[in-house]
Amino acid sequence: MGNVLGAFANLFTSRRRLVNVTGVAYEKLPPPKVAKSWKLIVIAVVLFAGFYLLEFGDQAYSIIDSNLLYFVSTYAVAFLFLIWVYRSDKYEREPFRFVIALFAWGVFSGVLAAPLNTVLGPLFGQMFGNEALVAPFVEEPLKALGLYWLVRHKVWGKEFNSPLDGVVYGFAAGLGFFAMENFHYFLNFDESVLLMRSVLCWGHGVWVATTGLWLAVAKVRRGRVVIWDVVPGLLVAMFLHFLWNGWTGFLGEMGFIAMLAQGVHQIWYSRRMIKEALRDDVLLGYDAGMAPVEKY
Repeated sequence: MGNVLGAFANLFTSRRRLVNVTGVAYEKLPPPKVAKSWKLIVIAVVLFAGFYLLEFGDQAYSIIDSNLLYFVSTYAVAFLFLIWVYRSDKYEREPFRFVIALFAWGVFSGVLAAPLNTVLGPLFGQMFGNEALVAPFVEEPLKALGLYWLVRHKVWGKEFNSPLDGVVYGFAAGLGFFAMENFHYFLNFDESVLLMRSVLCWGHGVWVATTGLWLAVAKVRRGRVVIWDVVPGLLVAMFLHFLWNGWTGFLGEMGFIAMLAQGVHQIWYSRRMIKEALRDDVLLGYDAGMAPVEKY
């Protein structure tokens, strides 16, 4: 319960410094044969290609090819945001193939979210008058699944061992979903919607980064994670997503002002998440050469 309250309080106040950490903060991947494995790249390719094949079937190539500029632009914007977050890690940058794998999971999770949103949307429409409010309760847990799989992996989970790791991996999963969803909106509407969403809707990255942050905090403190450790950050992610999807329904035209205010807050919040995670890296001694950086 304490972590849940702390996660919500962290939206506006500083997170407490890490104390009494375990040795997992200094774990390294095994020697080169495993550390340089291409399995994660294969997984990423399968997830990415699998999404578009499942979504568009035999029309996937022609749809992407005929809209190639917008397809590439959509993913380029997502990667610009991702590189900004990735480069913020001063002391122990994650192997980029791990980041790409989480990004691809974010893309693939869309094929799982779509039917659930369709089935459950009318229920939320009856309760709240807005079917879009189903999305936080479907999409956030699905995106978080990729984080939980990585942090629990017997070998690869050793790379998920600091708060900043959780932020980076969470941003990756969220931005994968963000890019996938933006391209779909372009196909259903036009390039003006794509432009607007590219500027405003990168909150997906912030929301999943929150889940990743608190999952990492739990691991560093206890030395392992259990399924309940997903809850604190996930609740905050769903709350922020719920507000984002609901402002216009709650407030009408004034809702756009609320969305803009939330967007500004999310920029401030994401920057502070990174700043506090870097503070933790210093407390862990990463700046003094204790970061578990593999030399192979």
